[in-house]
Order: sequence, then C-alpha cells, then structure tokens
Amino acid sequence: MYKVMIVDDEYYVRMDLRMMIDWAGHGFQLTEDAVDGQDALDKIHQCRPDIVLLDIGMPGMNGITLLSRLKESQFQGQIVILSCHDDFNYVKDALLLGAQDYLLKHTLEPDILEKTLEDVVGKLEGNRQRNEQVIKWKHLEAQSLQMERNQFFGQLLHGYAAANRNSIAERLNRLELRFSLTHSVVMIVKIHEEPSAQNRGQSSEPVRAQVAEEINRTYLNADAGYCYAAEDGELVLILGFESVPSFLYLQNSLHEQSNGILALIRERFGLGASIGISGHCSSTEHIADYYLQAKAAIAGVYFIGKNRIIPYSEVSDYSRKPSKSFKEYEELLLRERRDPLEIAGVVEEICNGIIEQKVSLEEAKAFYFEFVSFIKKQQRDYGISEQELFETGRSPYEALNGMETAEEAKIYLTKVMLRLSELLPIGSSGKYRPEIAQAIAYMKNHYAGDLSLEVVASTVNMNSTYFSNLFKKETGQNFVAFLQRIRLEKAKALLRTTHDKVYDIASQVGIDNYHYFCKAFKQFSGMTPIQYRTKEKQ
Repeated sequence: MYKVMIVDDEYYVRMDLRMMIDWAGHGFQLTEDAVDGQDALDKIHQCRPDIVLLDIGMPGMNGITLLSRLKESQFQGQIVILSCHDDFNYVKDALLLGAQDYLLKHTLEPDILEKTLEDVVGKLEGNRQRNEQVIKWKHLEAQSLQMERNQFFGQLLHGYAAANRNSIAERLNRLELRFSLTHSVVMIVKIHEEPSAQNRGQSSEPVRAQVAEEINRTYLNADAGYCYAAEDGELVLILGFESVPSFLYLQNSLHEQSNGILALIRERFGLGASIGISGHCSSTEHIADYYLQAKAAIAGVYFIGKNRIIPYSEVSDYSRKPSKSFKEYEELLLRERRDPLEIAGVVEEICNGIIEQKVSLEEAKAFYFEFVSFIKKQQRDYGISEQELFETGRSPYEALNGMETAEEAKIYLTKVMLRLSELLPIGSSGKYRPEIAQAIAYMKNHYAGDLSLEVVASTVNMNSTYFSNLFKKETGQNFVAFLQRIRLEKAKALLRTTHDKVYDIASQVGIDNYHYFCKAFKQFSGMTPIQYRTKEKQ
C-alpha cells in the first residue's frame, strides 16, 4: 500500500478528504494528519509517506516553505497541492518546486481525487522502476570494475601482465585506483574455517568476498591498496606507496594494519585468520616474486600456528628435507606400538623433529603421508577396518591434508596410533595368516549378529576344531574372548562418537544382556560405560 498524508489547517477539510473515497480499497494507507507546515515536516520524517496532499495557505510555515524544505531534504514522495481560487500564484510556485498536481478544494469530487491519485501512483511506479534500473546499472558497473581489478592484479602477481611502472600507473588510473606501486607489499589472508561450517558443507567463497569488501571499505581505499578474493581461495592484498620514509615506518604500518584486519575478521565475521606478508618490493618488475614470498609466509601457518601475522623473513628458511626418512622410524614404531605411553612419545618426537628441522611444507606432508601408509599397512595386516581405526567418513590422507597445522597432524597421528595400540591383538608380534585375517575381518563386519565359531570357520573353509586351535595360536586369544574384545572396542567407539543410550549400544554390538554388558565393559576398560563416555567427552 502507498502511504498518504493529509496536511491542512482546517479540520473539516481533513475529515472531508478522509471520508471522500475508500482509501484502503484503492490501495492507500492514511497516516496521521498534519495541521501546519512544521507539524507536517516532523511527521513526514517519521512516517515517510509516498504521497502528501498539501494545503498551500496555512498559518506559520505555509505549503510553499514546506515544499522548499522537503526539496532540500531530497524527499522522494509526490506532492499534490490543495488550493483555492486565490492561491493561483502559490500553485505556480509550488509546481516549480516539484509538486506533481493541484486540486481545487471547493470543486473536489471523489472521481477527480481518484484520478489524480492514480496519476501520481503511475509517476511513483515510474520513478521506482527508474531507480531500480539505476541501482542495477550501478551494481553491474561496480561488479565489472571489481572483476577488471581482480583480473589485473591476478595477472600482475602471476607475472602475466606488463610490469613496467608507466603501464601499471596507466592501468591503475583506468581502474580508478589512485595508489602507486613504486613501493609495494603483498599480503595473503588465510581464514581459518570453523569446524561447524565445514561439517555443514557451506561454501567459504561468499565469506571471503565479504571479508575482502569489508577490508577495502574499512582499511584500504583507492589511495592505499586493494584486497580481492582470488579464484584459488586466497584473500590477497596489495599495498602501494609512493615513498617509504624508513624500514621501521613500513614495519610498524604493516603490523598495525594487519592487527586491524585480524580484529575486523574476528569481530564482524566471528572467524580466526592469519596473514602472510612479503618483503618490501621496490620494483614492479619483480612483484610476482614478492607474491610468492607472501604465499610462502602464509604457508608458515602449518608450522608456526593459526591466528598469526607471519612475515616472509620468519619462514624463508623452511625449505629443508627431513634429516631421516620415515623408513628409519618404522622399526621404532613397530617395537613400541603396543605401549600407549611409549608410542605417544615416539609420535611426538617424530613430529616435533619435523618442525624443528624447518622442512618445507611439501616435505612435511609427504612425510606424514608415509606415516599414514605405515598405519594402513598395520590395519590391513591385522584385519582392522578403516572405520574402526580412523573413525572418520573420509580417508586418512584427506583428513591429514585438510589439517592447517603440524600440531593438528601430530594430535591426529598420535590418536590413531593409540587406537592401533588398543586394537592390536595380544600376544601377536607379526601379521596373521590370510585365513585368520579374513576371519577377523568377517567378525568385525558381523559382530552385531549371532556369531558363532562354526559360522566364522565356515567362511574360511575350515572345520571348527582346527580353526579354533589355529585362531588361538595366531591371535593369542580364544575365539570367544577375541569376539568379546571386538564388541567392546566397538562399544567404546559408539560411546565416544554418539549420544545413544548405553542399553542401545549394548544391543548394537551384539550383547543383549545389559547388566552383563556393563560388567564385561568394566572388566575390559576399568570403568563403567558412563564413566568412559564422560572421560572421553572432556
């Protein structure tokens, strides 16, 4: 509905206008009336009417003065003048000030009012459509300019654009950017995803674009630099300076700006972030090299940690290879894999060594991938399922590759090695015979059912007596004890990863007697199911 305000000092005129037509039926909503110009000015600012029926000849602030004030304030509504015969000169002035039409009070009839309002609504709609089109054009123009800017800086930083000073200055001018690249610094912002957003599968691209826009609006302008979300997911900043008074001035300026950007991302978007900063570039011909410095700096998050400001100088020597290959650690891992305390210490020693040696990011990840390959070999050799060992819906390689820091990788590998230590059968120092490994795999896939020695023996084409003896020889446990361990290990996993009731978990792992389950679980783990869940959730 269009809002209409009646402005007239005469009560009977206002009431007559209110009763003349069915306002709501014609798509109008009447606001509170105004009795003079000043009253109207106050109420127009409050009610924001689309149409004002305005009497010219009022005491105090008259209609002409009000029209002038509304024009100064860029009022977007339409004005229709209410006049008498002797107001003609006023009417002329009113029309010059932007009034759309005028109505003679003493000859006003419902059909005349309705027709006038219909015409005014047509003008409102025309204005609205024009305004929408202008806004749309401006938005498209801004988008086009942004795309041109992003493309230019992407080409420049990757070495595809002409890098001489004059051509760059000309391009910056065309892109409506007024900063100089006589001296420059490249920065890359890495936004640390929140786990909840990752789990929901939400795209981070819109967030990065919003952050870039906010950085440009708050910390940069056309005179200082530019920030954009690159196609590879990076958030890139180029800061330009005509001159740099001193190295200390530049360092202080970059530190202050970086802290402000991190605070903005944290406070307005609720996200953590790190910033990698290149060295000081004094030649546009080499700016692509300084972009690589910024990339190397932000890669340093893996070793130095999240939510940091990392200058290139701090990570420039992270380029070495590990002093020992992973193969040299395998014997130690195999020897200590059954002892939880020892194996945790071994993993920490290995991972800390990688960081202390300042190896490159590529070498570190390759080393950790070898670690995962070693763990997966143990998993296959002992018939342990991937889901049981890694407890995740994706491969361990994907999980490891998605980790942002070496500390996260260390925690993950320690956790998996401790799980492996729990799952390895007692009394066995080598891998199983193929038949026993196959039988164990079957047991781990069918533990929830009514599983018997005879059924499992038949899956590997052995009679039950021979299979029972061979099984105990290979695993160090009899069939019943081994199956019980599988069921209780699975119960531990369900207690850690679900909110299911304990009696439901007992049933899910193939133990229907709840009291027996609780007793067996306590004998196996040293605590009740509830105590175990509470401890693991802490």
